[in-house]
Amino acid sequence: MTSPRSHLAGRLVALSALVLLGAGCGVINTVQNAVDTANTLGDFADRLGKSAQLTFTAEYRIVGEEAGQRETETVTLTQQPPHSALSTPDGRLIFTPEHMIICSGGECQKSANTTAATTPEAGMVAAVAGPGFVTPELALGLVAAAAIVPNTDVRTTERKIAGQDTLCADVTGVSDPQGGTEGTLDKLTVCVTESGVLASFVGRTDSGEQAAIELVTYSEKVDSTAFAPPAGATVEDVSQLQW
Repeated sequence: MTSPRSHLAGRLVALSALVLLGAGCGVINTVQNAVDTANTLGDFADRLGKSAQLTFTAEYRIVGEEAGQRETETVTLTQQPPHSALSTPDGRLIFTPEHMIICSGGECQKSANTTAATTPEAGMVAAVAGPGFVTPELALGLVAAAAIVPNTDVRTTERKIAGQDTLCADVTGVSDPQGGTEGTLDKLTVCVTESGVLASFVGRTDSGEQAAIELVTYSEKVDSTAFAPPAGATVEDVSQLQW
């Protein structure tokens, strides 16, 4: 897989070329700002990319204020590579190299992971956690995309979230990072812990949904039962999951 850093290379080369061609001071300042923004967001993408290798349990609170929603239930992300699970009071999504399981209301479907995919589809995540939840993989894609969009500006701050030291980036001036035409991202805020765990995200996804989450609790320990259907749930083997 191409790293977030490599996606930035083409943009940086093109921007540098403008300077070498003798552009005016105003253009040079614009180019320098774009390069600085790309480098800053590239650092965030690198940090967030480390989360795929971590073992942890993270509980998130979904905040829907910007979308006009009330604060909703929490979502727990449990990860022990190559296994991961999303859990809510009413649902669960389990992802392993061998199989995928999706549960709702005490009923589960189980399907073989025949594509050798390493992360669940966005539709599966939304079915269990709701459209306002963002996985680290989706956040990584949005940050990497924003880094190569012209005219973006970024401001970084440090925050303490769920007892974790985090670095945050407020990005503005983003326009159409995923190539869509409706409901696209115009700004985002992302916070990542020193170890690479997603601590907070506010912004629109590439589907146009408003997402806003914040880390509530974090532990480097995991409960192995998170990677199994809830106790008492019925499990149906299917060829393809339906959600």
